[in-house]
Amino acid sequence: MRADNSDHLVEAAQQRRLDCIERVNCVLDSLEHDGGPVTVSGVASRAGVSRTFLYDDAQATLLARLRGLASRQPASGRPALPDKERITTKSHEAVVRALRGANRKLNEENERLRNELAVALGQIRDLRRRIPTQSAAQRG
Repeated sequence: MRADNSDHLVEAAQQRRLDCIERVNCVLDSLEHDGGPVTVSGVASRAGVSRTFLYDDAQATLLARLRGLASRQPASGRPALPDKERITTKSHEAVVRALRGANRKLNEENERLRNELAVALGQIRDLRRRIPTQSAAQRG
């Protein structure tokens, strides 16, 4: 009669599952720390697991973490920056104020230049009206 090895098979399967969970967590930690595109396919590929593994109900916490990281990515589809490279709210507000100030100055300069151009064009028109054309001077 053969020995019953089912306990060993169950233990090996459980160990493989734990190894897969650990690899996925390492990939998610890396993405959270260093940034990068967060997709089920990408994480599965980097961790060496199947997408089916990630969608399995037993890995609901891993999938929830993955979706949480993905939801923090910008809508542009570009990967989110790592936390250490993200701009603070205070810095962002300072940049916005500076850009608005620069925009206001440019708008004022554009208005001034438009006015100068209008004056210059008016002066050219007046000069053309005062100077008789050569053909009229030659006829007379």
